[in-house]
Amino acid sequence: MDQPGLRPGAIVRSLAGRDLGSCYVVVRVVDERFVTVANGRRRPVARPKLKNRRHLEVLGWADASLALRLERGAKVTDEEIVKALETIPAGVCEEV
Repeated sequence: MDQPGLRPGAIVRSLAGRDLGSCYVVVRVVDERFVTVANGRRRPVARPKLKNRRHLEVLGWADASLALRLERGAKVTDEEIVKALETIPAGVCEEV
């Protein structure tokens, strides 16, 4: 279930691991197999989680300005990540 179009700014849900069902924003693409994700709370931008692409499902996209800043590697705050995740309907993601 690889997500070839997975890029910074994508809002994703974890499909495997201890964080099963949790939602994140993709912060950085590490290589063709891994990305780093953050949710602004338990996983801040300063300490993102390394996830295999196959273990993620794309739910949507953060706003264009946030996605563009993430792609360029600019500074993004945890509050901006939390705000982007609030656009996902309740019940889609679990709190870890």
